[in-house]
Order: sequence, then structure tokens, then C-alpha cells
Amino acid sequence: PKVFRLLARGDTMGIFQLESSPMRALLRSMAPTTFEHVSALLALYRPGPMSVNMHNDYADRVNDRQEVSYFHPDARDVLGDTYGLMIYQESMMRVAQKFAGYSLAEADNLRKATGKKQRSIIVKERSKFVDGCVAQGHPREFGERIFDTVEPFADYSFNKSHSVGYGYVSYQTAWLKANHPVEYLA
Repeated sequence: PKVFRLLARGDTMGIFQLESSPMRALLRSMAPTTFEHVSALLALYRPGPMSVNMHNDYADRVNDRQEVSYFHPDARDVLGDTYGLMIYQESMMRVAQKFAGYSLAEADNLRKATGKKQRSIIVKERSKFVDGCVAQGHPREFGERIFDTVEPFADYSFNKSHSVGYGYVSYQTAWLKANHPVEYLA
């Protein structure tokens, strides 16, 4: 509880990945209460998710300031653990499989392209993704709208294991600051 109070105050100078003024403002807005929130926060505070305002949407959904919504009822199955938002590379992969009919290998190639920031490959994936959505029985506009969320991931997104690893170090350093501030800061 002490750690989460520190995080909710944005008292994170000296805390791994959580020091910047905008990050501290986001922490105050989100007021994380679980490790999963910390992990998600680190994935959300990247150019891809931020370009579509996911960081603020997540904070609002966590705190019931915004209703959790899904772009399709079946999205609850793949995005339920992230408040209906596609914040990890794996989330994007599951959406590509579920709605565009991608195989696991095809979804992983999409993930690799985003992980390496290969924008040219992402742009080429649009027609394949949209056509896949149509083949799965969805309107073309539906596929375009989903891909409009996928495409910014090429600007930088995290896979969940990377975010959890960073979150673990962030949590450890926050725990030290919350429980042994003099020793930690010295």
C-alpha cells in the first residue's frame, strides 16, 4: 500500500522509468493499485499507444471516469484484461488473429514489424488486415478502423514481457523509496 500511495502521488523522482513530469502526471491521473497497472503504464507511455490517447483512456477506465468499451463484442475475449485497449504487442496479435484471420505466424510477423519499428511493412499489412476482416464477415470500414489503431504501434510499442520486466524494476525502486527513502536516495 505504501508503494501505491507513493505512485499515486507521483512522488517518483529517482524511480526507474517513472521520473518525467508527464509520467508523474499520468501516475497521479491513474493512481495505480496493482502491479498490472504499473506494467500497463510502462507499455502505454510509448509513442504508439500515446498517439491514439490510450494512456489517458486507460487511466480513465481504471478509475471509472470512462466506460470500458470494446470495438466489437468479441473483443472482450482478447482485450478484457486491458480495459478494452490494445496496449501490448500481444494484444495486437490476438486482435489480428481473432478479427482478420491471421495465423499465429502472420500475427507474429506483424508484431516483429512493430517491435522493430518497420513502418513500411506495417503500411503494407493494411490491405491484408482489412481483407482478412472482410473474409471473417466484418465490414471493410471495421477493418480500416481497427487497423487505424494497429498502425501507430509501428511508432513504438512494448511486448508484455518487456513491460513486466521494466515494471518489476520500477516497483522495486518505488518500494525502496517508499520504505527506505534515506538509504535509497543516498
